Formats: sequence, C-alpha cells, structure tokens
Amino acid sequence: MRRTRQTTLGLIAVIAALGLTACGSDDDEPAAANGGGTTAAATAGGDGVAQAKAAVAQAERTTGVEFPQPDEAFDPGTGKVAVISCGQAGLNCKQGSDDVRTAAAAMGWKASPVFDGEFAPAKQAGYVQQALREGYDAIVLVSIDANSIKAALDAAAAKDVPVACVMCANKDFPGVIDVTSGGVADGTAIADWIAADSDGKAKLLAYDDKSFPIVAERLAAMKARLGEVCPDCTVEDASIPTTDLSKPGPPTWTAALAKYPAGKLGYVMAPYDPFAIPFTKTAEQRSRTDLKIGGYDASPDFVALIAAGNGPAKVTTAAPFPYASWGAMDQVARVKAGKQPWESTKLPVALVTAKNAAEFDEGFFSPDDFDYEALFKRLWGKS
Repeated sequence: MRRTRQTTLGLIAVIAALGLTACGSDDDEPAAANGGGTTAAATAGGDGVAQAKAAVAQAERTTGVEFPQPDEAFDPGTGKVAVISCGQAGLNCKQGSDDVRTAAAAMGWKASPVFDGEFAPAKQAGYVQQALREGYDAIVLVSIDANSIKAALDAAAAKDVPVACVMCANKDFPGVIDVTSGGVADGTAIADWIAADSDGKAKLLAYDDKSFPIVAERLAAMKARLGEVCPDCTVEDASIPTTDLSKPGPPTWTAALAKYPAGKLGYVMAPYDPFAIPFTKTAEQRSRTDLKIGGYDASPDFVALIAAGNGPAKVTTAAPFPYASWGAMDQVARVKAGKQPWESTKLPVALVTAKNAAEFDEGFFSPDDFDYEALFKRLWGKS
C-alpha cells in the first residue's frame, strides 16, 4: 500500500458521544440467513462453498483490481469547494477530508479548511448552510448520512450547488453523488469468507449500529450472500448502542458472551472495527477460543490483531477511501462543468485476513499498481 496512516482511537470516544441506543435480539437460537426460504444454493450441494472459496481468493487480492472510473477528460476550471467531515476524530473521516483537499489543489480549485462535523447532524447541516452563504461552488461530504441533513442539502440542490459524498450510503438521495462501495461489496466479501472458513456450517452473531446507514447495507448484503452460498449457515441479528464503545466489555458484548457459552456460536461480526477490537480483547480475556470475530473498515489496530493470527480476530474489509476522495472531487467539478457524473457507487473493497494483513498497515485499500492520482490529473489536463 502506498501511504502510511496513523492509528487513532479517537473514533471510539467520539462515536460513543453520539449517545444513540439500540436493542439486541432476545432469541436463543440463530435464525436462518435466508429467512428460512429455499435458495438456489440450497439445491446446489457443496457448490456454494466452492463458489465462496473462489470469491475469497479474489477478494484477498491487492493488485489487479478493476476500479470504476471516468473516461471523459474535461476542463474543471477553477472554483471553491467546501469540505465537510463527519468528524475529524475519526481516522477515515479525517484522512478522507484531507485527501479531498489534496485533490482540489491538484485540480486547481481552492478548498475550504476542513469543517469538522463532530458526528453531529446539526453541526454538519450548519456547515452546508455556511458554504451556501459564502458562495462555495461545490460541497464534498465525508461519510455523512444525507437524510440526517436533508433540509440543508435541499437548499444546496435549489441553488444548483453540486454535492458528493465520500464512502456513504445515500441511495437515491437527490442531489448527492455517492463515491462509495455502498456496503454491498463489503458484506458480500464477509459472507464468502464465513461460508468458506466454516465449510458451510457457520453459526453467526451479526451486529448492527443504527447510526450508520452503510452498516445496514453491509448486513443485508452479507445475509443475502449467505443465503446463496451457505444455506446451512445461521445468523442471529443483534444491535449494539454506540455508547457501549466508552464502556468496558462492552456491556452488550459481555451479555452476549454469557448468553452464548462455548459451542453455541462460531462467528461474530461487529458493525465496524472499533467494536471488533474490544470484542476480541474481551473474548481473549475470557478464554473464548471458540469464537472468530470480524469487522469492517480495516482499522489498523484490528488489522494488527488479525496479522498476529493467534486470537479471535480473523477478518475485516478495507475500502478505497483515497480513491473515493479524489473521485468525489472529480464528480462535483464535472457536474459544475456541465458534464454527466459517472457511476461511482460500486467501488471495490479488499478482504483482509491473516494471509494479506501485512499489506494493510495503513488501514485503507490503495493498490500499488493503480495510480489514481495520475488518472485524475490526466483527465483534468493537469498531468
């Protein structure tokens, strides 16, 4: 991977400060991943597991990966872009925002200082309104739920100010162009790994965090894929409040460990890596060697636990945040220049396992054989 990233635990404290709550399931036994219905894979014998194993091999690749990209060069001209971060205490939000500013400079645009949304929709909406008052030509959001700031974004659309969002799940939200994996690739890759690793017989506990729409997209994709390739796999749905991140355990997880003694579960999927880290450490402290724990977003601390290879931490996904940030800048300038946006909602992700974890110390998917900066500079006439 091309660039070094700094690990931060600030995401844990800031997400916890959101104060959102959710409740877990009370069912004692996991429900079928496909809702109990028959799938094509259910009649295919072991073919589903074979398909999953082949898919895992593909998802673990860190070179030779195809990225959706624009193919039409254009003159971006000059302009001002407002960069609004979901929260600068989060590694992905901070680095994604910094990358947007770098892309803007390469394009010849002037970027605002990063507006820190502090994981608070009211603050994020206020920055959108500020950008409109101050005459910015475009807005780039970084990992922000558009529906939570709808009125402000409606105002941007009314003024024909283009808006793009880095690594978001704002499906069909008018006026916002997502540059993202969308969550589907992430959830699908995790499902393939679970099916392959369990040889088609996983008992899985999967957590949602309702404060981030992309988590729900990942869960839906994971369960849909399991229904195809692993009809004998079972999934227990659960939710965990973000406030748990600031508490030992966390409490919802320690309750689950009591509910499911050794032998009742094999696999646990956290909503993202900042939860997967304490899940793993608590499981280790309680000698729960029967569990295999996964997450999303390739937080460097969790990747290090996977690389060690001797504990419950087994899998996560890495998203191409750097490419998404440059792509978002391209999209808003392209629209401002009267061009059509390109399809940017199905960016690839990489599956991170012990096999390739050493390649993800920076925490993002940025293949060494894909020079996205050179690509965009060429399209902008800046090479």
